[in-house]
Amino acid sequence: MKLLFATGNDMKFGLMKERLSEFKDIELVMPKMIGVNINVVEDGMTPDENAYKKAKQYYDATKLPTIAEDSGLYIDKFSQDEQPGLFVKRVNGIEGLSDDEVLKYYVDKINNYGGESLASYHTGVCLIDQDGKAHTKLIEETKFLLTTKNYQKQNISGGVLDSISYDLDSNKYFYERTLEDKKNHYKHLDTEYQDLIKEFL
Repeated sequence: MKLLFATGNDMKFGLMKERLSEFKDIELVMPKMIGVNINVVEDGMTPDENAYKKAKQYYDATKLPTIAEDSGLYIDKFSQDEQPGLFVKRVNGIEGLSDDEVLKYYVDKINNYGGESLASYHTGVCLIDQDGKAHTKLIEETKFLLTTKNYQKQNISGGVLDSISYDLDSNKYFYERTLEDKKNHYKHLDTEYQDLIKEFL
């Protein structure tokens, strides 16, 4: 059975393929593999709303069972109005800032809260089955620490916040983690995905 993963990101596709590798009856494909390209307007207010929008448009276009995801960042010490949510790189309504400008904003903001706060990404997932029924869930991923206490500006590759994001399981900053560290961090997310697929099958 083909399952379409509504993404154009090769890295995310590889991660999803590994995550669902135990399901031998599923052939995971991505849009470009079947000649489909849709520009989905992701204007939902929550990760699960955006996941549904993507899954629905790709399902309508292909009639293939489709899975889609979106995520947002939520920081424990921030008020509801301060939460970055879906817009990690949008600062005070301004888009197009450099990574350094975005990072400075979070460093300054977190310093106002004592230099650290627990945080987590919330991932919205929507799977539309072969009958067109949508199965949607919002998953709170494993918490980590946003900390500026040992922060020094570093020229690193990866996510814009990797130099201030600290993995509490491996005791490493995100940019220092090995592949095994990352797999361990995402075990909860993997399990939630797998449970959703089991319901689908």
